[in-house]
This record gives sequence, C-alpha cells and structure tokens, in this order.
Amino acid sequence: MRHSYSNRQHTVDSLFTLSLLGVFAISALLVTVFGANTYEKIVSLSRRTYETSTTLSYIREKIRQNDTAGGVSITEIEDTDVLTLRSAVNGKSYITCIYYQDGMLRELYRQEEYDIPLSAGQGILEVHGLSMEQLSDTLYRFTAMDEDGEEAQITVAVNSAG
Repeated sequence: MRHSYSNRQHTVDSLFTLSLLGVFAISALLVTVFGANTYEKIVSLSRRTYETSTTLSYIREKIRQNDTAGGVSITEIEDTDVLTLRSAVNGKSYITCIYYQDGMLRELYRQEEYDIPLSAGQGILEVHGLSMEQLSDTLYRFTAMDEDGEEAQITVAVNSAG
C-alpha cells in the first residue's frame, strides 16, 4: 500500500512540475511576442523621428554656417522651393542649394556663375516631404514629413538680414 501512495505522489509531483514548466514556457513565449511587437513599434517610431529631426537639424546647421548678410534666402528654381545659402571662398561666390526632390533631401553646391540643374544635386537623406517658407527677413520655417504623414517643424532665425 505504501508503494502505491508513493507512486501516486511521484505522479502528482511530476504533473505539477510539468504544469509549472508549461506555465513558464507559455509566459516566456507571451513576453517574447509582446516584447517583439513593442520593439518593432519603437524601431518604427525611431526611424520616422530620425528622418524628420535629422532633416531639420541639417537645415538649421547649414543656415547657421551661412548666417551672413544676404547669405540665406528661399528661392524657386525649376518649380522647386530651394533654401539658397551664399558664401564666398577665395574671392569667388558659391551657392549651396538645399531642397526636396524625389523623396530625398538634396544639396547642390556650385559656383554662383554656373547654372547647374537641381537633378545634379547629391541626395543627403530620405524624407517624405519638406516645405519651407520665409516668414520675415530674418525668420524661416521648415516642415518635414515622415512616411506616415506626421510632420515636424522648426523655425530658424538668422542674425544677419540681407
């Protein structure tokens, strides 16, 4: 009789251990699935934020580098709004054109006397939309859009109006 009770106890212990192991395995699987989903959302948000914030930071820094009298303006070239940054190097006048074309923030650096098409510009980074407007002689607003249509915006003031 004692032998039967021992076997039954051993069976109950084994079933309890297996059940506990099963609960832990299912819990681990659920945590992994939920964690992966959360990670995917974070990566997607991070990528979208990177597109817009990097685009706007790049524009702001380029304006700061060229903040001289008459050095910053927004013009229209080839039916495209272009941030035009003028500079002088060794007595020659240069223009940096920053614009949105074909899903990319692009930059074209050229001597002012040469007329080079915007299609020759270098792609800087992917962005899904960019608008720019001059609010006053010294104030500019830039709005970048990510792939989900979410917008980020900066307003940049220049110290040297031209």
